[in-house]
Amino acid sequence: MRTLGPAIDVVAKKANLHPQLVTGFKALFGYTCDDHGIRHALKDDGQPEAEDAKFMLVTCSAFVNYLTEKAAKNELLPT
Repeated sequence: MRTLGPAIDVVAKKANLHPQLVTGFKALFGYTCDDHGIRHALKDDGQPEAEDAKFMLVTCSAFVNYLTEKAAKNELLPT
């Protein structure tokens, strides 16, 4: 099983993604894992803001769709 970082690296290399785009994807994921990030906010007795949750939901949806299309186009997905 791969984690997100190495998986992005595989797709990025084979699909020739711009390095800054890859950096941005990794930075967004890093934010979600931060102590006050959207994924771990409740562990710290925090309450994620609705606009932050909505932003991450929409962004993650777009991210998955984008990488799925790139992977399929570059024959990186199993058939």
